[in-house]
Amino acid sequence: MSQVLSRRRWILVGASAVIAVLMAILVVMVSPQDVTVCASGCSFSQIQSALDAVRAGSTLHIQPGTYRENLQIAKRVQLIGSEGAVLEGQITIAQAKNVSITALTVRGAVQIEESRNVVITKSTISESPDVGVSVISSRDISLIENAIVGNAGDGVRVQGATVRLSRNMIGGNKGYGIAADGASQLSGDGNRNGYRVPGDFQTIQEAIDAWAAGMGINGLGDVNENVPKELLTGDGVIFVAPGIYKERLTIRDKNIRIRGADRDSVIVDGTGLGDVDGITLRGTTKAFIENMTVRNFRDDGIDAEGQIELTLRNMILEGNGSTGIEVAHTDVKVWLTKSIIRNNRTYGLWALSAQNIVECRSTTVTGNTNDYGGLGGSAAVELAQKCQ
Repeated sequence: MSQVLSRRRWILVGASAVIAVLMAILVVMVSPQDVTVCASGCSFSQIQSALDAVRAGSTLHIQPGTYRENLQIAKRVQLIGSEGAVLEGQITIAQAKNVSITALTVRGAVQIEESRNVVITKSTISESPDVGVSVISSRDISLIENAIVGNAGDGVRVQGATVRLSRNMIGGNKGYGIAADGASQLSGDGNRNGYRVPGDFQTIQEAIDAWAAGMGINGLGDVNENVPKELLTGDGVIFVAPGIYKERLTIRDKNIRIRGADRDSVIVDGTGLGDVDGITLRGTTKAFIENMTVRNFRDDGIDAEGQIELTLRNMILEGNGSTGIEVAHTDVKVWLTKSIIRNNRTYGLWALSAQNIVECRSTTVTGNTNDYGGLGGSAAVELAQKCQ
């Protein structure tokens, strides 16, 4: 009898062990995965291949690189990008639940159809040939802290869906910033088509650094008639409130507009900053700067070199140690309107050619050690006549 009982105990122990192994295998088979996608050296070199292979609930970490592919997402999954991770293509999320995309740059469209609980955050969606983000017949969609800029249609278009938009930058789209039909429900706050300093950023340079390609005013307006006007606000510019800003500014390879509240109360001051320029423009840049004073820099107030188109309106450039404005490249074009360049210690305006200064209207250049530098007598006279 004891032998029979012992045999039964061993059978039970063996069965339990088999069940435990089977359960462990089952857990492994259904457990979410953490996978990495990179150009080489990872299990996956393409994002779609990883999406197809992983189980529901998995997380894909996208390493820096450019991924030229269109993505189809139909399962619960998280995509987390690294700095420099760029998708050149479209993302379609269809009949899916619990999808999130974080910190990914998408050069193309994002379309969400018949889905629920989708979150896109801290990502950039730009250069779509049509709408940036489309949300169709979906519920509980959240767009948070994204840059949705420079798309050929609306920034965000919503049809028969509920969407929350908060703290997004939505600007420079050729259609509306946000458009919706009458069957949609939109909520949120803090969406802008431009930045405020202080407010969004404490310094002007922080706002310049955050300014993405394509930002600015939306072509058809910020919102259409079915969207509350307060859901998207701003002027498509970096708006600078009155104050003294002790900082040097650098603008490189950007199309940007910076607007001060008033040139007498918005002061970019170089006192104590060393041998630096006030505003440096480099690379391929189009900048429109207005309603500010740039003063007391030991070098130039403004120094432009590269493929630069610079418009200055209602500016004061004074007391700088070298030049008010230095135009040191043949490809620089400057438009000056209603500005004052005075009391700079070497030159007021230094240019390689009078042709660098496309326009100079209602602008005073006076009281500098030399008002015009780099120009011969007749060219200087020509430029002075332009400015009057």
